[in-house]
Amino acid sequence: MENIASIEAIIEQRLELPTPPNVVFRLLEVIQDEERSFKEIGDIISKDPSLTAKMMKVANSSIFGFSGKISTIESALAVLGINVIRNIALSFVIIDGVKAPSSGVFDIEYFWKRAITSAVAGEILATHIRFHSVDTFLCSLLKDIGVLVMYKQLAEEYKQVLLLKAYAGSRSFPVERELIGFDHGELGGLMLKQWGLPESIYLPIFHHHDDVPSSSPHGTLIGILNVADMLSALYHGAADSRTLDDVHALLNSRFGMDKLTANRMIDSLADKTAEILNYFDIDPGEMKPLSHLLQEANYELGNQAMSYENLVCELKQSQEESRQFISKLLEDNKALRKLAYRDELTGLYNHRFFQREIEKELERAKRYNHPLCLIFFDIDFFKDINDTHGHLVGDVVLRTVSQKLSSCMRSCDIFVRYGGDEFAIIMPETDYSGFEVLAERLRHSVEKLLIPISGKTIALTISIGGAFFNGKNDSVSRFSMLSVADQAIYQSKKSGRNTVTIKYVD
Repeated sequence: MENIASIEAIIEQRLELPTPPNVVFRLLEVIQDEERSFKEIGDIISKDPSLTAKMMKVANSSIFGFSGKISTIESALAVLGINVIRNIALSFVIIDGVKAPSSGVFDIEYFWKRAITSAVAGEILATHIRFHSVDTFLCSLLKDIGVLVMYKQLAEEYKQVLLLKAYAGSRSFPVERELIGFDHGELGGLMLKQWGLPESIYLPIFHHHDDVPSSSPHGTLIGILNVADMLSALYHGAADSRTLDDVHALLNSRFGMDKLTANRMIDSLADKTAEILNYFDIDPGEMKPLSHLLQEANYELGNQAMSYENLVCELKQSQEESRQFISKLLEDNKALRKLAYRDELTGLYNHRFFQREIEKELERAKRYNHPLCLIFFDIDFFKDINDTHGHLVGDVVLRTVSQKLSSCMRSCDIFVRYGGDEFAIIMPETDYSGFEVLAERLRHSVEKLLIPISGKTIALTISIGGAFFNGKNDSVSRFSMLSVADQAIYQSKKSGRNTVTIKYVD
């Protein structure tokens, strides 16, 4: 399970997260201030009569069971509580405020119809298993909001995700992780975190595609999100009996629910979802109980004229074509990702890859209390080489130094061209004495290096700065590591260059 900080570092390199609608900021600001009154919170919501009317309908819906007894925002706050009203308001505001991707291919109404069905399913399931959380509806509603951001900001890559998903018949999140480096749940969770929503909302969304046990924090809610998603797919995708079998198995293993109870709960979802969809001004169409949909599907299958043998033959051919297509697409994508993380001139990893890996290695070091070392070095007087011999010779120098020092590395070391003539090396599982030995070996290797250029030779030296972390301080960040290594290399240059300085990271 990926650490949230490491995923955040990757996402920061790829895209800019959208800001929330203004009313979200105002609502969260007031609710987080414990001294604010119900009236102040009600005033913010009541400024939008349309929002107020919709919220009254939801508050009196069958989901909450108050059926016409709540008539004002103030009474809703008193009966349902601040957090429930916050989440109902946020549901409407976010659906109204988050715009669809510009591509006409994306069906925003279908997206929100699926999301609202998930939200209702999550709330119904939580009631059945007596799981009390005010965040179930909103988490279930927003768990896939990262899809909107991906489709809007990574349009071409996400079209490839959808294509692979369709060919493989798989869920989207493993394809997203393979092609993009993170999934829509992780992206959506981080966006909601930046918007200021509480951990009880953004963490279950961030982890809802991870294998999280029920006993862990948010584990039960994550299980509810997974079932809610499957139920929504059944109602708005193909009513596949195998998917229904998976739902039965999950409900039984995770929540101890028998098949008869599960079927009654699933059938009740149709009417309750249609009710809530109307409040969001989304046409529910003809939402029939799932048992009816399955009966109709079985009837249609019985009328199929194609023989069983032909079906099997066509299925096998289609599966083989899909496997070949997916295999080639994944291979091509891996090659592209490899290029994206490599420096074109030297073949070393690049700055983007460095930022991703330093976060991962630092988290691993802290988790297991193991040491982690970071080296920064640059070529002394490299500007003079460029000015005297030209940039082509400078490129030869950079490639030669890279090749020479690559041969000194262990397989676990991560050697990066940081930018210009600056390089970095991430060294996991390295104690202080080993760090000193390797840093000195690198310095000495370059000092002995002579590069022939037009009948002459160029001698080189490097200045090295190192940061040593013993793995025993959870507050150390990647910025701490970078800052200490930067201070160390500055000290090496101040000391006359061609030297090594190592500093501890406290």
